[in-house]
Amino acid sequence: MDLTLWKDKLDAYLDPQEGDMLRLLERIVNMDSFTADGQDVDQLGTVVTDWLREAEPGIVFLGHMDTVFPKGTAQARPFKIEGDRATGPGVADMKAGLVANLFAARALKRLGLIDCPMTLMFSPDEELGSPSASRTLAQVLPGARAAINSEPGGPGGLVTVSRKGSGHMFLKVQGKAPHAGRCYADGASAILEIAHKTLAIDTFLDLDRGLTVNTGLISGGVSANSVAPWAESRIHLTYRTLEDGQKVVAGIRDAVSRTVIPGTSASISGGLRLYPFERCEAGDKLFGLVKDAGELLGMSIKGQHYDSASEAGFSSSLGVPTICNMGPEGEHIHSLNEYLVPSSIMKRCKLIALTALQASRVFQPGK
Repeated sequence: MDLTLWKDKLDAYLDPQEGDMLRLLERIVNMDSFTADGQDVDQLGTVVTDWLREAEPGIVFLGHMDTVFPKGTAQARPFKIEGDRATGPGVADMKAGLVANLFAARALKRLGLIDCPMTLMFSPDEELGSPSASRTLAQVLPGARAAINSEPGGPGGLVTVSRKGSGHMFLKVQGKAPHAGRCYADGASAILEIAHKTLAIDTFLDLDRGLTVNTGLISGGVSANSVAPWAESRIHLTYRTLEDGQKVVAGIRDAVSRTVIPGTSASISGGLRLYPFERCEAGDKLFGLVKDAGELLGMSIKGQHYDSASEAGFSSSLGVPTICNMGPEGEHIHSLNEYLVPSSIMKRCKLIALTALQASRVFQPGK
């Protein structure tokens, strides 16, 4: 494989487009795409698909369009560059990765360098664990040669070779609601019951093992002077291996089945969503290709484990060689301090393209 020749062609094609990359990034960062606002995410999807109208859909470039920032954030904190730092909602996670994927795939197509189909899959609900996107991923990913996920790269050439998986569960408790002052003994507090269940669920937390179990949202009751007739909570969990994730879900379901406050009842839904991205021989081989491409680009690529989930776990669980956090470099995602290093966009775009080129020749479909 003549990496140097491919690099020279990509340099000539991509280098004049750096300004176009930043303009596209500014446009999509300034579009709200909060996970809960389907219309806004769909509008971003329209921009992306319109941009791709001349590209060939069908190696796999993964990404997601949704962010954790509510509607109106883009107007309040629009895209801005100061020195070599760009800010704005979702600028690193992961709108810059979308841009890098788009330009890399178009360059490979227009230069005629790649000898297999390219598929670009950008989820609208990854921040929720991809409940809808997972159905499409399950249809398209099997048999792919490799998957390149352009979540934000870590400053200093970091890419990800393993990640934890995640799950989401929704607990509902029903109780009885008499007047709390006159008829307390006739009631059954759903809030007290969910409190007991929350403490029981928390016993599955095992930081040394990489297991997190977090009840992050809770609500219930109708008034302070009524025994609570209902309560609900949302639980998020992460885990390093699929086996651990399955055991925790089973344990939580068992804990929920045990009633503490007589007269209450409970149900729980959900479970594992994004599977863990576990290391394997094929994934390590793909990482080696990334390092080779990085060396040619003057980048010292280093592999890391990342303690949160992504759709890389979905592709790797299907046996597809996978690499994650290949996108432009940034930090402090999901916060007001999120930032992107603009000078990393072009190098990361070329890194994606050169990795895809090598993978298209090294891996065969379904192997």
